[in-house]
Order: sequence, then C-alpha cells, then structure tokens
Amino acid sequence: MQLVVDNSTGGDEQLAASVARGLRERGFSVELREPSPSSLYDTSVNLVSSGIVLRVRERPARAEIGTIEEVVRASLQRATPRRRTRAVPLTLGEGGRVLTWFDVFG
Repeated sequence: MQLVVDNSTGGDEQLAASVARGLRERGFSVELREPSPSSLYDTSVNLVSSGIVLRVRERPARAEIGTIEEVVRASLQRATPRRRTRAVPLTLGEGGRVLTWFDVFG
C-alpha cells in the first residue's frame, strides 16, 4: 500500500518524519511531502496550521488501518508540550475525503 505523509503546509516536521519512519518500518511504501520554503513564510495564508495529513489512493483494509493507527498514536505520544498536532486524518486521495481520524486518545 502506498501512503503519503503530507506535511506540505509545514505543520509538524518532526511528527511527519516519525510517522513516515514508523510506517516504512511496518512495510508500507511512504512518500513524505516536505513543505516548500515559500509555504513557511507565506503571509497570505491562515496562520493556523493544519498539521499533517495521511493520504491513500484506495481504502485500506481494516488490519492496515489498525497498523497505521498504532504508528500514528505512538508518534503522537512522543509529543512535546509544544506540539500543535493532536489528531491526524487519513484521507482518500487528494480531495480530502476523511476516512478516519487518529488521535492520542484512541
């Protein structure tokens, strides 16, 4: 399964790297989207970051969602007090249709 860890808004670089690493360790094919330098200093956008988004091309099986959830939850639990990201959506494609949300609470 191909997963995209989308941090293109610059929401949380450490969390994105941790999730991507954890997913690769579990055997997933992962693309990590880094923010462009201009997006970090774009004053025309809202200052509230959307954090990171996980994107898939097709709906994952229940077991795969469980594995993804374990990785995301473990990464969120290693959060520092300054971390802004509290939940991560899993979306179908680029359109933004959310399949499920992963958070530290389960």
